[in-house]
Amino acid sequence: MTDASTEPLMVPVGLALREPQSRAEAVVTALAQAESPRTSHASRRRRLLPLILVSAVVVATSVAVVLGMADRDATTPGSTFRVASGDCLTWPPGAPDRPAVVDCRGDHLFEVADAVEIDTLADTSGADPATHLQRSFRELCPPAVSRYLGSRFDPDGRFGVGMVWSPTGPDPQSGGQLLCGLQLSHPGASSTFQGRVRDLDQSAIWSAGTCLGILDGNVTDVPVDCASPHAMEITGAVSLADVFTGPPPATAAQDGVVRGGCGAVTDAYLSPLSLAATSLTVRYTPIAAVSWDAGSRQIACRLASPTADGRWATLVGSAKTGVTIDGRQPAAVGGGDTPPTADQATAPAAAPVQPPQDSEPADEPAPQPEPGPSAEAPGPPDEGAPPPELVG
Repeated sequence: MTDASTEPLMVPVGLALREPQSRAEAVVTALAQAESPRTSHASRRRRLLPLILVSAVVVATSVAVVLGMADRDATTPGSTFRVASGDCLTWPPGAPDRPAVVDCRGDHLFEVADAVEIDTLADTSGADPATHLQRSFRELCPPAVSRYLGSRFDPDGRFGVGMVWSPTGPDPQSGGQLLCGLQLSHPGASSTFQGRVRDLDQSAIWSAGTCLGILDGNVTDVPVDCASPHAMEITGAVSLADVFTGPPPATAAQDGVVRGGCGAVTDAYLSPLSLAATSLTVRYTPIAAVSWDAGSRQIACRLASPTADGRWATLVGSAKTGVTIDGRQPAAVGGGDTPPTADQATAPAAAPVQPPQDSEPADEPAPQPEPGPSAEAPGPPDEGAPPPELVG
């Protein structure tokens, strides 16, 4: 998977933009600034990634979308290409206004779920065009992806619902085509992937050594430089594919495998440093039933430091080479050698790992749940519902 840098016409949420060069770009700018970076936990099920692509001309039919690139530096001036559900798109680095349909087996940036024609961005309620476009995206694109993938979409996975917006002209209130689809994205770049999403393991995993950002004490799923403030550091992943081959395994069953697996993965990642020396704990999130049904089988192992108020401490630096926790050295924080309280006696982990909790002990402090926008505490598992998301 590679990264392609982009110009602000393709707007990852929360990205600072240059001065708009046209009224159409002003719509894009306003839409992007109305969004904020995604956070993990409760918000992950509502993962929406506005991806804005402004082209010159859009001509719609009932079957496909024809994007005309007559006033762009396309390879063939005036050439068009047809976009249909299931098509995969890519574009040159820095040129999101020059998309091309490519073979989905190769690297691409966007997979089209559906194309929706919007006559105008003018709104009888008086809402500005950016607000109208944002509302249209939220109303149209998640259902489009749901229809396209059905149960094969993992709402907790690494793919988000995105869009490509192609207005018919420079007037920000003009209509156009809204292409709803799937993408991998983070500020400043959109990551390529290979294959159609329905055929992939969509597990929210990252390469060992990846650090995930922090926003208001919550972890985001945006990879950042570990030298920058972040909430978690990835140590690896554990696969359940060969362990459970039937229906979604219960949280407790996953826990029996993942605690040991993440402990071993983390020990290997940190070696020769010990986990205790970092004052961090190992966190992970069990696979929910809906994610299992979509084909996700891997769980990320993460290093983090929960705070007393149910959020995450801000980490700077890598745990392997020297990390500070809310500005303090690990030795001043302590706690890295304390195994999980609830399952300490039976935990097979080589390194202390934070396990999921079915309920909080009445008379002793329980491990903090993963901080999230809703600050939800995990409840008792319900065999008829997806296992609750408990930790990072």
